[in-house]
Amino acid sequence: MKRKTLTVLLILFVSFGLFASGAKEAKEQTTITIWHSNSGRLGDSYEEIIEAFNEGIGAENGIYIDAIYQGKANDVLTKLKANVAAGDVLPDLAQLDATAALDLSTADYLVTVDELGFDTSDLLPQARAAYTSAKGELGVPYNASALLLYYNRTAFDEAGVEPPKTFDELIAIAPELMKTENGEVVRYALAGVPTTYELTSFIGAQNGVSYMVGNKNGHLGTPDEVLFGKEGTYKAFLEKWKALYDTGALNNLTSGVSAEFAAGRTAMMFASSSNLSTVLASVGDAFEVGTAIVPALTEDGAGAVAVGGGALFAFTESDAVRTVLEYLTGTEVQLKWAKDTGYVPVNTALYAQDDYREFIGENPLFQVAVDEISSSDPELVNVWLPSAYQIYYSFQGSVAEAVTGAKSIDAAVSDMVSVVEQALANYESQNSN
Repeated sequence: MKRKTLTVLLILFVSFGLFASGAKEAKEQTTITIWHSNSGRLGDSYEEIIEAFNEGIGAENGIYIDAIYQGKANDVLTKLKANVAAGDVLPDLAQLDATAALDLSTADYLVTVDELGFDTSDLLPQARAAYTSAKGELGVPYNASALLLYYNRTAFDEAGVEPPKTFDELIAIAPELMKTENGEVVRYALAGVPTTYELTSFIGAQNGVSYMVGNKNGHLGTPDEVLFGKEGTYKAFLEKWKALYDTGALNNLTSGVSAEFAAGRTAMMFASSSNLSTVLASVGDAFEVGTAIVPALTEDGAGAVAVGGGALFAFTESDAVRTVLEYLTGTEVQLKWAKDTGYVPVNTALYAQDDYREFIGENPLFQVAVDEISSSDPELVNVWLPSAYQIYYSFQGSVAEAVTGAKSIDAAVSDMVSVVEQALANYESQNSN
């Protein structure tokens, strides 16, 4: 009986020891929370990347990533600012785009790349420049992209035309690509209405490098003036866009453009390289898809682009955060991310690796964005504006009014200048000491 009692006690003691050990290990596990806006095919790929970390490197190092989808990029920023205002806990990392950069450039709760002590020397210089401010690098590039011209190669071959290298060529070939049946347009040459994202490049590539607003599009401090009006760069764009519209081959769509392209109802569209995998899947075997560098708006322009996409911004400084960032920007993850989406790899070491070269050899459409970025002036950077999403839609309305004749081009420019000036004035008033 004593032996049995002793055995039970030993079992209980060992069991308690195991429980205590397990509880200790669980307590020591570090959870890194990431807020993000990846959905659809991007979301599927992101979940696989996070799961691989948690089952591999994370398990080995006692780190668990809790990736939380928070809606669109602007929703992530809105929730972040709400938590700051309420004094609530912030995520360790947040994946955000350029619409957040101006706010974060003055935020005392942001841990900059320098403060984090994270080495970004192996990352794409243009992507780093996209999130560099007067106080240094704000975030670590993760999902870099470039504006591309997507085109229906099958339709181009049938019309006997080549992808345009200039806007003048785009205007010239547009009527050749438009199709009508019984007096109705069944295929437009191009669909879409540009927003801030496209205009940053259409305006930026003029006169070497041009900025939409002062302080290098806000990267050197809060924009202090509106440049696209007085320098004539927005007017130059509107004149070309209206000439394209006047051919009858431009469809002024503000949404559903990718669906129109996939259905063969438009032969071209401007869209981010991050859409490439989704576009290819949507088109399937209906026709052959082509991608090309953005046409130059003016003779002295090179069809250059500002790097788009987003970066990972830190709000906690720790070894675990650095480990997560090293993983997400590493060559293995960046190769998978590029394959699954169309984003440009931010880790430059990947470009020399055989697995990436093999992928590009088999999928040359994915190389166009890489070539476009590498040939673009690194001084051409994305625009940082307050009320970014409101201005985004204001530009769409301005472009549509100008090309349809609802407003003269000069009036559209003047009104848009006023919109941005008011946004800057409001921002200064709200943030002045």
